[in-house]
Amino acid sequence: MGDVAAFEERRKNIFVRFFRAREIGALLPLLILIIIMGFVNKRFFLFDNIINMLRAISYLFIAGVGMTYVLCSRGLDLSLGSQMGLSCIFIGVLLVYLRLPIWLTVILTLVAGALAGAVNGILVTIFKFPPFIATLATFYGYRGIVEGITKGTPITPLPEAFQVIGLGRLFGIPYVIIFMAILGAAATFVLRKTKYGRYILATGGNEESTRLAGIKTKAIIFSSYVLIGVLAFISGLFFTARFSSAQPTIGIGYELRVIAACIIGGVSLFGGAGSIAGTFVGSAFMVVLDNAMTMAHISAYWKQAILGVIIIIAVIIDLARKRELFKRE
Repeated sequence: MGDVAAFEERRKNIFVRFFRAREIGALLPLLILIIIMGFVNKRFFLFDNIINMLRAISYLFIAGVGMTYVLCSRGLDLSLGSQMGLSCIFIGVLLVYLRLPIWLTVILTLVAGALAGAVNGILVTIFKFPPFIATLATFYGYRGIVEGITKGTPITPLPEAFQVIGLGRLFGIPYVIIFMAILGAAATFVLRKTKYGRYILATGGNEESTRLAGIKTKAIIFSSYVLIGVLAFISGLFFTARFSSAQPTIGIGYELRVIAACIIGGVSLFGGAGSIAGTFVGSAFMVVLDNAMTMAHISAYWKQAILGVIIIIAVIIDLARKRELFKRE
């Protein structure tokens, strides 16, 4: 009898932990949505449609990994979409105007992304700007640079060899999806299994206590902004490589989509909690929902309204979790 009772208790604990998981709020609706779409439209499970959805998820998720680290450290980056646009135009200038080799262009793009993120990090950590104000300023600043350089005109044509980055495949899987999988695994390991990841979460949970414990919280916060800058530029690089021209409109509104994906996936707006898996689930939910509504011929205006409702629900859940945590303490 004792063994049976212990087994039942373990099963109950597993069940409780499963439904308390931060990712479950998006995972269950995602699975339900996938099942419904599979019945409603048989084209939903076609290989090409799945690959197209995974590709769209990749652009969102790559930038979302950086946003996850920033949010977990109790930061915010509203300039992410502008950084993606800046990445696109930076690549266009290097490849078309300066005619630099592709390998050098990729390296310089990563460096430029780190510098763009570092500007936000300096404003937040050294000049002590609130993250909202700092990144709102660079949101307009970076987008202004894009529009100033291009005057709204695409930079064309990009070399065909460069498009291999965006269109190439390995065993039928696009490079960007493979990169997403590698990045997700690496980012999860770092956030959960390394000191740096624990410092990120600790800083977001209570920056002052973490600082008093001897951890350089400013360096941690600064590094998270550098990381999101690099990943925003990488996402912009893959996005740009799909086309024959560098489009100045790339990234417009993307910061809100990425933030929404993180929130829906359970990343806390209050810092100190979140997961890479949750960000993937949130990204997948947004893309699958968009794909489902497109197949159902639902107006784009209603898509935004539905997404707004989903974000409100996700924030309410996050607030409820936070209140429950305070009650336990």
